Amino acid sequence: MLMLFSGLFSSLLYGLGGSLYIRLVEGNHKAQEFFATYTSSFRTIISFGLILGTALIVNRSQNLIPRVIEDAFTKDELLKTKYFRYRQHLFRLRKSITFSAIFTVVAFVIFWQAHFPLSGRGEILMMIAACAQYALGVYVGRKLVYGGMILHSLLDVSVTRNLFKNRELDEINSYVHIASMLTIIFVYVNVFSYYDGPFWYNRWTGQSIRLFLILPAIIATPVLLIFNFYPRIVLRKLYDKSIDVETRKLETALTNERLDVYQKRSHLIQFDKMSRDEVRYNLQLTLTDLPIAITILIMVVQSLLKR
Repeated sequence: MLMLFSGLFSSLLYGLGGSLYIRLVEGNHKAQEFFATYTSSFRTIISFGLILGTALIVNRSQNLIPRVIEDAFTKDELLKTKYFRYRQHLFRLRKSITFSAIFTVVAFVIFWQAHFPLSGRGEILMMIAACAQYALGVYVGRKLVYGGMILHSLLDVSVTRNLFKNRELDEINSYVHIASMLTIIFVYVNVFSYYDGPFWYNRWTGQSIRLFLILPAIIATPVLLIFNFYPRIVLRKLYDKSIDVETRKLETALTNERLDVYQKRSHLIQFDKMSRDEVRYNLQLTLTDLPIAITILIMVVQSLLKR
């Protein structure tokens, strides 16, 4: 929460600082125009703050998935998978900068053609905030993609002990929820704020550039849908393997007990059923998760229908 509020506060400071700068250079009227555009017309103060906070959270938490995995599995077990390959990609700063730079250029073209209803320094400051949102959004998206790929690599890992007993991988599920929710909120606010914003549309592309303002939603849809649901599928498979390990141990232990075959089988079936039911309950897709999956799709369709 502290990092999220830090992002929102930084966005507020950007708006206030920009207004003060314009007031000193271009006068009070221009400063008021910029601040009204930044806060009310396009609600940039909210969307910029959200993505700043989300990027801070993702950056500070990017070690979480590798840390949980490396605590749960040995290095030798992970070497048999593609885990370290995807882990290397996750922390590769050069690729993050490259992807963000590309989408900064894309954002510049889109917003330059749409044309904020400002001129001079006010327009420049709005362009900086708008392009920064695309750059930070791509940064977050890239981290989520490689986080998902790291988890995907675990499907081939050998499980040799009961990871479900102490819920050793559950922290990943919590991270997925937080990152997905914050990103979906940002994309929703960004797309609707700019799509319905009072751009001038007075350059050669005219109103046709408006369609490109939903680009964040188009890019974010597959990333968020996969990242929100797929990790739980992987965790469930790993926990199922853990239960298999524990079942075999129980079966071995029961061989020394003075029980008939029926009683032994009954104990094994009961243990297996209770454990797997608990896994399903722990990772099931509830109705509260459905908005995460469909909100972006509804947002894109609604935006197109409003044209």
